[in-house]
Amino acid sequence: MINRIYIKKLFGRFDYDITTKPEGITIITGPNGFGKSTILKIVNALSKGNIAYFVKLDFSSLVVEFDNDNKTTINKTKQGIVIDDLVFQDLDEERIDRYQTVIRRPWIQHIQGGFLDHRTDEFIAEDDFFYHMYLDSDNRYFDSFFSKSEGNKIKQLKKKLDAIREWCGDVRFITDQRLIQTKISRSDEPQVVDVIRELPQRLKAQISKVSEEYSRVANTLDSSYPKRLFAAREGIKNQAEYKACLEDVNEKFEKLSNYNLVSMSIIDEKNYNSDYSTALKIYFDDFAEKYKVFQGLIAKLDLFTKIINNRLTFKQIRITRDEGFQVVDNKNPQKVLQLNQLSSGEKQEIVLFYELIFDTKEDLLLLIDEPEISLHITWQKKFLDDLVEVSKQTALQVIVATHSPQIVGAHLDIQIDLGELYGNELHTQQFE
Repeated sequence: MINRIYIKKLFGRFDYDITTKPEGITIITGPNGFGKSTILKIVNALSKGNIAYFVKLDFSSLVVEFDNDNKTTINKTKQGIVIDDLVFQDLDEERIDRYQTVIRRPWIQHIQGGFLDHRTDEFIAEDDFFYHMYLDSDNRYFDSFFSKSEGNKIKQLKKKLDAIREWCGDVRFITDQRLIQTKISRSDEPQVVDVIRELPQRLKAQISKVSEEYSRVANTLDSSYPKRLFAAREGIKNQAEYKACLEDVNEKFEKLSNYNLVSMSIIDEKNYNSDYSTALKIYFDDFAEKYKVFQGLIAKLDLFTKIINNRLTFKQIRITRDEGFQVVDNKNPQKVLQLNQLSSGEKQEIVLFYELIFDTKEDLLLLIDEPEISLHITWQKKFLDDLVEVSKQTALQVIVATHSPQIVGAHLDIQIDLGELYGNELHTQQFE
């Protein structure tokens, strides 16, 4: 992951030295036009090996330090982009045209706005196609188009970019356009997707996957129950232990029932019978083992419903095994609201926190651009506190770009203000 970014002459003007905060969350603030979002895009481009981004970016040099003590330097010179002494030199337009014509191959499909690589289902924009394929030395046309010395330089550059991608680790960029995404299919037309409408089915799929694992564990335990019962030497000792186990089971069962995760019944007998002590102990132990399968999912569901229901007015999120989740009326839970009836701010929060909680891997560098979009000031003030809670569940490094003082709130200790770095005292004052 990234520890420090030093960029010189961004947009021909700004010099920034940014060190990420050891707490794991770094907030970048500043006026429009100072490069907040651009810094996130730089990190994202590094993580993707997207050299085309740096060809187009107006800057003179970039130094990035990583948490594994590695460092890379990218300079923009008259010779081209130089990455740690490896030169990426632009070809003239005629040669680019010839190369793009030569390298067309069956797994590359030209669609509206760019190309689709069927090997990875990756969409490549028109302007980025040459740079993407230039570094694709794994093709039959590469050696015939470039001289041996040119080919070796390109392969060295690709190796360097692959190393930088590894140093960055897993990176996910949540942009300011969260509600709408373009989904590329094998047809010629990119499809615009309303993200929130897909979320219930995505959660349903996650629940189904965990339920399948639960069934596997349950079947294994049930099939070995007789053997374990006859071999058992210890049981529930007394009424007090029985009561404690029963309370624990009831608490866990309530969680499962609230989220409609499994169909099962539990013991409702309150009095302990020593004749069944060994059977009872195996029952309680098995229930605990089965519950472990759902434990991680339940923790996520608890956090998701807590955050979202704390924001929704007159309505709430309801988790269901068959639907994933629904939004229902508080006074009439049978009244299911259409997701497209929600306000823009409500949609933004549901989409953002769903992605943070359910679609975020551990040991990830998460980039979030303008989380304040469409959010009431009250919600903005809650955002960082909620993000801290989310980050506790997974080992996240987060960089947030915002120009909202309410997002920053009391978290000035993890804020880096680009206006301050540039010496803009007027902008600094509004965050004091």
